[in-house]
Amino acid sequence: MTRKLTASELVNATTEELSTYLQSGALNTHALTQSLDYEGLDIDDWNRVKRIHFCLSDAVNDFVTKLPERVRRIKTEHQREHSHTRGEVRGAINWSATLRTRSETGYTDRSRFVCNTPYTEYDIPENRVLKRLLWEIHRTVTNEFETVEYDWRRDHWTDTQLTRFNRLYSQNVHLNRISDGENISVSGQDMATARRSRLSLYTDAYDLYDMYQRLHNDTLDPDVTDLLADTLIIPNTIPTLFELFCCFRIIRLLNRHTPGFSLHPIDGESTALAHLESDDTRIEIHHDSTGDLDFREPLNTDHQPTHPQLERYADTITDYTNTLEDLTETSAAPILYNGRPDLIIEIYDTTSDDHLTAVLLGEIKHSDTTQTFKQGLEELLKYRRFATHNDEYLLDNPDITVTSLLITNGTTTTGTSNNVVHRNGTDLQTPNTDHQQLPNWIRSLSQHRASPNQA
Repeated sequence: MTRKLTASELVNATTEELSTYLQSGALNTHALTQSLDYEGLDIDDWNRVKRIHFCLSDAVNDFVTKLPERVRRIKTEHQREHSHTRGEVRGAINWSATLRTRSETGYTDRSRFVCNTPYTEYDIPENRVLKRLLWEIHRTVTNEFETVEYDWRRDHWTDTQLTRFNRLYSQNVHLNRISDGENISVSGQDMATARRSRLSLYTDAYDLYDMYQRLHNDTLDPDVTDLLADTLIIPNTIPTLFELFCCFRIIRLLNRHTPGFSLHPIDGESTALAHLESDDTRIEIHHDSTGDLDFREPLNTDHQPTHPQLERYADTITDYTNTLEDLTETSAAPILYNGRPDLIIEIYDTTSDDHLTAVLLGEIKHSDTTQTFKQGLEELLKYRRFATHNDEYLLDNPDITVTSLLITNGTTTTGTSNNVVHRNGTDLQTPNTDHQQLPNWIRSLSQHRASPNQA
């Protein structure tokens, strides 16, 4: 019986990998955003992801929980301003300024006074840091969380917490006397003053806003990457977590055991999660993306199949397309097949106009059931048959090596296949695997270097 990786093992391994790759700058954060699965949210913006992670952190939750009591002792400064009055006195009379004012009219108006009127100043450095921090938290929880009715949100922000925080931010008399958070530009002096405060309200606000600024600027120090990693896991996304675990470990194996290759940051609009480069070759790793391949096969309605069963199947697709249009007024061309593997690894010869030389197609199933294994196998074999590059089927191109990999979590198989390699997540669990003990599919892929006769 093959052992199954537990959820806690996946959490620990994936967060460790995520921290490592974010710190090294080797991950495509846009592609990572596409890979992360938040129920109830449609996210394709890395800055939104960072704000959400920040507000899901325990540190922010603790800060907001303590805020109602702390804000009662908010720091202020007592100031006096010169106010010009007529017929009334507000505060102590400033006689020198009053006499100067009266002299302007020849001392004819003795009802004019200049008073030193006391007032309480809330707009001080510590409060600017506090209000800006609260604005960043408030806009995130208001825009991202309030309409999300899923357990992952309530595990971090209950409905009661959201209501209380919104009321406090909007109605608290002390906070309302500070400038609007959106219009506050926090200076270095403001931060320094908050850091030196004797009140934990402001030193904690400094710590959080300092972390937020570093997070926003992609200054991925260990505490920042730990924050991202610790808040990555949302309960209902274990299958996605397993996929990311497999992708991260495969990246690590390739990075460790491909001589001459190294991970490189990704610029531009690439959909790759990561890529490795050598002097003459590039390896791209894609998760939940088709990369430079195409898996869409339209139904050719001009040529009906001659076999009666295939003809019936084609008619079924046409019937579906037509009926869908009748019921929803949504027109679409009939599609024979459309798919997307969980993992694609593409190898390019960079000395010959990025000539594609090898591809790995991978399907990842977080399951140990026989039915799910069969489903994954069927999907993977369809990818093999329908995958195209530059309008040519991969299997029809002798210059491109195609490897097919099925990864499950606990399924046992005893045989072998020439078409598909089956592995379990436990095969990837130990990242320090000796190169000689690497699975054959990893070794052959990592050694498949572009050569002149492949170009």
